[in-house]
Amino acid sequence: MDDRKLAEDLRAQAPMALEAIMERYMRDVYGVVARVLPSGAPPEEIEEASSQAFIAAWKGARRYDPARAPLRTWLLMHAKYAALEHRRRAQRWSRALRSERGLSPPDPFEALAAQEQRSEVQAALAHLPMLDREIVYRRYFLEQDIDRMGKELGLSRGAVDNRLWRARNALRELLTERIDGEGEDASGPR
Repeated sequence: MDDRKLAEDLRAQAPMALEAIMERYMRDVYGVVARVLPSGAPPEEIEEASSQAFIAAWKGARRYDPARAPLRTWLLMHAKYAALEHRRRAQRWSRALRSERGLSPPDPFEALAAQEQRSEVQAALAHLPMLDREIVYRRYFLEQDIDRMGKELGLSRGAVDNRLWRARNALRELLTERIDGEGEDASGPR
């Protein structure tokens, strides 16, 4: 399938189009993300930011204009911005943790935010199916290799990658809903 047809299918929100662009451009997206993130960034951070790029492309597919840029260029732009956002988030998280551990001047607001974030992530994890929760735990908490994890769980690497992608997307949606819900409560009449 050529990029023009792939872009049309992506704009129509065909799930097979997302899988096809991930297969075709994952290496390119991963490369851009790896160059934008600090050198020595763990592979799971690069994978997370790469997934963010594909999610952003999926959500913004209807705004893609092939007259402005080829599909590959458009995806790599999403990769760059996803990596920059991931880097900013990691820097905020790192500052909060350093402050919490007394390694830098304490900022009570950052320490509280880090504690709340951990609690929210734990609560969101509880909503995932058991197998997805285990895969997330093994990958991001035990830092287990995807191939090893697949062998131990009896899954192909593609199935593990797919479950990780879906789990990260579900977690992101759960956390976004929670944040949006809190914002509505705070702004609504009392």
